[in-house]
Amino acid sequence: MTMEIKNKVIARVEGAEYSLVGELTQEHMDEICKTVNEMLADIKKSDPLMNKNLALLLCSLNLSEEIKNLNLKNQELIQKVGNQESVDELKEQIKIYKEYADRNNEIYKELSLENDKLKEELDNARENLNQYNKKIKQYKYDIEESRKTILDLQNQLFESQIELVKANKKTNYD
Repeated sequence: MTMEIKNKVIARVEGAEYSLVGELTQEHMDEICKTVNEMLADIKKSDPLMNKNLALLLCSLNLSEEIKNLNLKNQELIQKVGNQESVDELKEQIKIYKEYADRNNEIYKELSLENDKLKEELDNARENLNQYNKKIKQYKYDIEESRKTILDLQNQLFESQIELVKANKKTNYD
């Protein structure tokens, strides 16, 4: 059983003082009485001849209507927001997704750097390939020229051998 702290407070409404016992502080009671006195003053402005009891009844009805409207708004907000557990779950999911997005951004940056390095390596490999292709063309040209030179020399050698054979035959017949 919990022990509730009871406070003795004074409610001042239209100059009359009422002693009350409850959980409210005097400061809170003063704020409530200020609201009631302002409402009563507004009611009396609309009909200065209205008696005190009727003014208090209208003030009570206005306060009841205001409480009911606030309760309806409160219910609407509760339905919109849902229970706190759902909100906490959504916050946790958002946190997880943010961490996931941050990690993906880190991975993207790492992969982007690696991609840049690979592009540079590919560019270097292409440049080397172009240089090797140029060298291969030059070697093919050199080989073709050497083959032509070898063929010319073989032809010259063959012709020299034929002339030598002819010269030997001529010297043998003489």
